[in-house]
Amino acid sequence: MNEATYRAVSESGVRRRLRPTGFLMIVAASSLLLAACGAGSGDASHPLSSVPRRTSATKATSTPDGGTDAAVLAAYRASSAAFEQALATANAADPALAATMVNPQLESVKANLLADQRQGIVGRGTVTLHPKVVAISGSTATVVDCVYSTSELVYEATGKPVPPATAPENDGVRATLDLTGGAWKLAKQTVTEGSCAPGS
Repeated sequence: MNEATYRAVSESGVRRRLRPTGFLMIVAASSLLLAACGAGSGDASHPLSSVPRRTSATKATSTPDGGTDAAVLAAYRASSAAFEQALATANAADPALAATMVNPQLESVKANLLADQRQGIVGRGTVTLHPKVVAISGSTATVVDCVYSTSELVYEATGKPVPPATAPENDGVRATLDLTGGAWKLAKQTVTEGSCAPGS
């Protein structure tokens, strides 16, 4: 799974690769991601996460201004980093998760991390984000990303990858962030594996 996207870290993501939240979070995620760990598909957290599904692009309902745009992107990146940090030790109680995510993403990510913890699974590797704000309407923002991930889930005791093993890939991410208590937080994320051009 792509931690950036992870089961993604997300409402969609693939568990063998970590999805950001990114997602790496968030991560992924990815999003997304549960099948490899015995979880049901449909869960999206982590980066991964749930089974990836394609989503169509939507037009921005308003044009983001520079300040808001930067705040949204910073929040998106923070949620991905939080997911990667928590995934490294399968720590569902990591305070950075609640600081950067809200439900349903937060609940999904925690559930996936608890499942990983029970099975002795953690995340290893890195993700590279290329996020862009495509819409901001009131207290909701939409971000699209092409995440390059080399991260994967491994058994902590042996360091061996959780099957099926996958090569590094570029995954398409669509994230929704909500303005909550004056701060933007990741609320939902979908990941489509191998769906974007590198660096886009």
